[in-house]
Amino acid sequence: MAAQDYYNRDAAKELMDRLAAGPLVAQGPTGSLLADEAGTADVPAAFWNIAEPQALTRMHALYQMAGADVLITNTFQASAPCLKRDSILQDYRSVNRAGADCALTCSRITGVPAKLVLGSVGPCGIAWEDADKEEGEEGTKADKEAESAVHKLAREAYRNQATILLESGVAGVLLETFCSLHDLEPAVTGAVEAAHGMPVLASFAIDDACHLLGDGAAIEQACEAARDLGAQAVGVNCCSVCAATQAVPRMVRAVDLPVMVRPNAGAPTVDQDGCPHWDEDVEGVARASVQWVADGARLVGTCCGFTPIATCAISGALHG
Repeated sequence: MAAQDYYNRDAAKELMDRLAAGPLVAQGPTGSLLADEAGTADVPAAFWNIAEPQALTRMHALYQMAGADVLITNTFQASAPCLKRDSILQDYRSVNRAGADCALTCSRITGVPAKLVLGSVGPCGIAWEDADKEEGEEGTKADKEAESAVHKLAREAYRNQATILLESGVAGVLLETFCSLHDLEPAVTGAVEAAHGMPVLASFAIDDACHLLGDGAAIEQACEAARDLGAQAVGVNCCSVCAATQAVPRMVRAVDLPVMVRPNAGAPTVDQDGCPHWDEDVEGVARASVQWVADGARLVGTCCGFTPIATCAISGALHG
């Protein structure tokens, strides 16, 4: 059987139907919760999928019980290049399958099936842009061939990770925290190649002026580029609440796609043991979520530093 024969197309349809109707509440982060545990600041988040899957399953269950309609796998840095960089010896297939299983099986704790699960895919760690080339400089034929080869490797890494996540039963692939259009292109292209019609969603990290952190592209340009490459929803994540509030109406005007918004809790403080801690403004993000939905957002949640408490507050503000 082909890989796509295992894809959960019923969940994909439900996801897109519900996004069209909106709003849905997305779970908050797992990585920052894991980093907040004593003695774990140096442990790559993806390693928990193999080493302590029960801990991740409990986290997903907490988010679901707090009111999350959509769960997100702990696979943000689980592409093959990222695992190699982080000295994780397990194959990317097993790490991503384990990450998907943690979210999909949290029903053992909650008693409620987790049908809407997005497979998280972050930047794959392959920097294929020629940083030494001056703007407007075409470069030599060898330069172009080398860049094309690295681009192909990046696209393959995204395609491989997306395929495993979709085979594992997720409803769609969430490309998140992309900082430049250059990195976005192989990511969306690779994910769409793997998707065979399954949803691919793209989310960007922006500054308070709504420009991408890497190349300074305006959020409208980023959304249009993602749409043209085949993404079926666009959004922002790991930005300030203020940036999110500014970005939502701009994204809604730019493209006719569901819009996502998941800000972070700001910069953490680090204790003497090296553990980061965040001061989350639960009431502030809950109030902001009402505005985001009024402005047209269809998937609302939080990113680094927030906890299930914020998810509960957002769910209460939106659903009562």
